[in-house]
Amino acid sequence: MSAGMRERFEKEVVERATVLLLDEDPVAARIVAAALPPPAFHVVCATTIGRACDFLATEVPHVVLIRVDASKQTGWDFLAYLRSTPRGRRMPAVMLTGVCGEAERLRSFEGGADRLMSGPLEPRQIRRVVGELLRSRDEGWGEISLTAAPSRWSEVLFDPTTRVASLALVFGEYREMLSRGESVTVFCIEIEPLFTLGERESWDAFDRIRREFVRGLQIILSGVLGNDVVIATSHPGSNDFFCFTREILPPSTPEFSRRLEVEARRLLQQLEATTLPIEEIAVFVGGAISDGTRGGTTGALYNAVREAKDVASRRETRYLHGLGERLSRLIREEGLVTHFQPIIDLESGRVVGHEALSRGPAGTEIESPDVIFDLARDFRMVWDLQALCIRNVQPMLRELCDQGLLFFNLEAGFIQQIAQRGTDVLLPFLDCGQKVVLEVTERSAIRDFKTFRKALHELKEAGFRIAIDDCGSGYATLEAVAELRPDYLKVGHSLFHGVENDPIRRRIVELVARCADTIGATTIAEAIETEEQLAVCRDLDIELGQGYIFARPAPWSVFRSAPAREGLA
Repeated sequence: MSAGMRERFEKEVVERATVLLLDEDPVAARIVAAALPPPAFHVVCATTIGRACDFLATEVPHVVLIRVDASKQTGWDFLAYLRSTPRGRRMPAVMLTGVCGEAERLRSFEGGADRLMSGPLEPRQIRRVVGELLRSRDEGWGEISLTAAPSRWSEVLFDPTTRVASLALVFGEYREMLSRGESVTVFCIEIEPLFTLGERESWDAFDRIRREFVRGLQIILSGVLGNDVVIATSHPGSNDFFCFTREILPPSTPEFSRRLEVEARRLLQQLEATTLPIEEIAVFVGGAISDGTRGGTTGALYNAVREAKDVASRRETRYLHGLGERLSRLIREEGLVTHFQPIIDLESGRVVGHEALSRGPAGTEIESPDVIFDLARDFRMVWDLQALCIRNVQPMLRELCDQGLLFFNLEAGFIQQIAQRGTDVLLPFLDCGQKVVLEVTERSAIRDFKTFRKALHELKEAGFRIAIDDCGSGYATLEAVAELRPDYLKVGHSLFHGVENDPIRRRIVELVARCADTIGATTIAEAIETEEQLAVCRDLDIELGQGYIFARPAPWSVFRSAPAREGLA
């Protein structure tokens, strides 16, 4: 931030930046308050929770600082109270502690703190942290910097989800350091899903993960790198976060990178569950040092950022290639597991068929079908993987067809290859005739409908029925419905999640069901988990459904003994 912009910013926060400080030690409170002098800051000191609560009843501070005394619960109790109130739920809160151990970091994160500062606190560190939180509040830019820059610049200078600043905003201070011959250490921390993010709900869930991850990262770094750490991002929406510190880190930056990577992965596992599987999100860290003694301050800083990013990216590349090799070995050794889930007639409650669901080895990074099929596409193994899925179902195929329909997922890319390779790979299914429904799974867009239609025509001529999976969301567009004229339309989890409380989702599901009626197809609702969702299906005249409310996916042995078409509802 330039000197002129900083000056305008300080003028704007006059009489507005109210800081509530809870500290039972009046002497320590005066030291902290002295770091935030007027007129830019107005510090209100409270020595008890009662006094802090009395202040909150009449005023709304911009930032709350809470001293944690290891021998008392006061600080933690006040943080819990703050986060339990509508007014204090999103109020920036900083925990101050003399000792920063694993317990303090975990408790701060789980309690909802935004930052944790430990040890002897320097005035400039306190001012920097409070200033960052003031500037990054959801409404902060509009209130604080309205005259400093147009409000539209807030989307460029701050990530709207994580509320961290862009690299452009933090470079100024570090350029000054380098010009004085000091050094800056930069770490790049990448968080990457191992599967492709598709529909809006996936992106919203991943944004929630990013937000909580960065909040926890601020707390972790205070224990690993000290208080004087700044986090920035290359651009809004980025999964790469850059951590700057003045510290020279012995014995080596790579060693600290590995330590940070371990801490960051542990942090991910502590995040609350979302609709995305946390265990399928990876973390990669790279580090570099920008040495001001070598001159070229701006170039040296950018070079350090690029080097840290390159190191993290190389670690990601090696990791993904390792997963690709594991998938290749899994296919060679035929280590895939197939589970099944019943599909129910919602009027009679009878089982009309089962969907085959392939999984990698339980408890591994390649267990999820999203991960293994994304990897197969990246490493050109889709055909071999799908062929293995078909072979896995073959031993129980007759029993499956005796009990009803078999729904079997086929990648769009696999179907397009059928036009060149032929349908021999599907020969095991031919004896079942129209009892096999091939689900078109669009993990990537269908770009050549002419070739795709030709392949599907051959499959229909061979006696197979066709379903569109996850219709109405992601790549499974209504264009595919119009082009392919399937027998079944499946409404997936991405649309059906929360449908009972969301009129827009309900309307989209209704449109899919009407579209199915128009083309003579049957609608299937996936991921039905509650009685309320089941009621929506009945209200919208959806004929078939599947989900946890009926049965979870399980090996065929679980369903083999059930009489044909036995009701589960």
